[in-house]
Amino acid sequence: MPLELKETRLPGVGVKWVMTPASGSRVTVIQHNDGEREVYVHRRARDEEPAVVLELHDDEARQLGALLGGAYERPKIVEELEMALGEFQIEWIKVPNGSWVNGRTLADCAFRKRTGVTVIAILRESESIAGAQPDDVILDGDTIVVVGKAGQFRQVRKLLAEGPGQEE
Repeated sequence: MPLELKETRLPGVGVKWVMTPASGSRVTVIQHNDGEREVYVHRRARDEEPAVVLELHDDEARQLGALLGGAYERPKIVEELEMALGEFQIEWIKVPNGSWVNGRTLADCAFRKRTGVTVIAILRESESIAGAQPDDVILDGDTIVVVGKAGQFRQVRKLLAEGPGQEE
């Protein structure tokens, strides 16, 4: 059963989303124009009073969203995919703010040439890029999804933090 999600604009306040998960509960999220969030969880969709009320600042709401979205823990399906890849692994690597790669294309960064890994996706808050191409641009705060061998990921992190060194 697809998730039912309704959006309502609240003039002068923000946006309200109401979702009814398969469990039969109801979750309402109000995002205020100032970034604050209110989350109301009703045990049953028909309940008038919420069982839980959360008030979150923008950064707290984003962190909760990342937790719920699996940004900190790999889903089982990813582990199964990694097993199928054999000696290759998939890694999510956060691009540090101020990294030399900010504003550069994947081709300019030459990750495969420098470290042996392949960038397969760029995760970005506003718009993620699956099937990353050489002309895709990396920005501060992005997370790059790379495929490679276990020892190569440390090289990628070092390259992001320190730059390419003398070879340029």
